[in-house]
Amino acid sequence: MLHLVPCRSASVRLGSLLAAVVLTPLFATFAQAMDLRIIHDQIILSGPGVVEHIAKVETALAAHPNVTTAILRNSPGGHAPSGYRIGELFRSKGLTTAVSGYCYSACSRMYLGGKSRLFTDDYPPGGTHIGFHGHYDKEGRLDSKWVAAHGLKDWIIKYSDGKADVQLVERWTQLPVAQGYAHFFNPAKVSRKGVSAFM
Repeated sequence: MLHLVPCRSASVRLGSLLAAVVLTPLFATFAQAMDLRIIHDQIILSGPGVVEHIAKVETALAAHPNVTTAILRNSPGGHAPSGYRIGELFRSKGLTTAVSGYCYSACSRMYLGGKSRLFTDDYPPGGTHIGFHGHYDKEGRLDSKWVAAHGLKDWIIKYSDGKADVQLVERWTQLPVAQGYAHFFNPAKVSRKGVSAFM
């Protein structure tokens, strides 16, 4: 049984939802690395995402108009522009997004697209989190021009419904190497001295 756990945080608008899921594929999986499944009213995306997956997510949602929630499960990210577009698609459909395990980089853009955003309880709280950072070149160095060209900071502020701390967003979008993240955990479940976000 997979429960979606509401997270209440000053920087992220979250709602509440409880859903039971039996993990059986009802939709074809992606050919490469990302897996897509439709189960009842949920679309479950796991693994890295690449540009071809935008059309597959659109097709899946069009074929299943009853979907209300996108579960993002153990994704290291992938193609950054795809993360933006899928996040925007989720917002246009009014979907809730929920993190199951980890959701890094381009996956974090997909997560922010949710009309409301949650954490699941199928992994331990310390293993369920979102990782944000900037855009990087092939050597893993910060590409400030790409960050500016894609309007990353403004996009995050907009899709957090204006609740993201501007200075914190500026800090994580300027992390100098691709190994760094700003990690956000469910503050109701993970807190160290009152803090649930860590660089």
